Amino acid sequence: MAITNGYITLANFKAVKTISSTDATDDGVIERMIEQASRYIDIQTGRTFYARTETHYFDVPGGRELRMDDDLLTITTLTNGDDNTIADTEYNLVPKNTTPYYAIRLKQMSSKYWDSDSDGNTEDVISVAGTWGYSDGAPMDVQQACEDIAMRMYGRRYGKGNDGQVKVTAAGVVVTPNDVSSQTQRVINYYKRRL
Repeated sequence: MAITNGYITLANFKAVKTISSTDATDDGVIERMIEQASRYIDIQTGRTFYARTETHYFDVPGGRELRMDDDLLTITTLTNGDDNTIADTEYNLVPKNTTPYYAIRLKQMSSKYWDSDSDGNTEDVISVAGTWGYSDGAPMDVQQACEDIAMRMYGRRYGKGNDGQVKVTAAGVVVTPNDVSSQTQRVINYYKRRL
């Protein structure tokens, strides 16, 4: 098994835990824990810390600003409801000087407006193709949070810190409250998407 969009690597985990074993079964379990810890952070923060190339669709907004449903890193193509592409000279990304972006604002001097489609529909007619995510790689504190959760999950395999709360499902070990330290919870709270 390989880790998909994990915030730490198997090698990082094994180095910190000083695990020298090359047991493929154990490595697979660790990789699942790293993935579960990474997805737990995604769910709790409402964002991802890896870049994804996707197209998102939006309703026509009431004003000049189109709010995103996710963190945006770059725009490849912005298509209005009338199927016309809007050039990057016609809009600004918000916030202006940092990523991730959370909105697209048509410039005041632009003659462009958010349009409905040819049938007058205003739902899901604007498309934004681009790179989505909080960042192209997890910040160091997010990596440490993932490492902390995965380490605690790994410890539960051997009865450390389980307090009778070990849960094993068909999908494997799950994250329990004991797997999230107060420091890790602070990191998660810091990165929660609030828009």
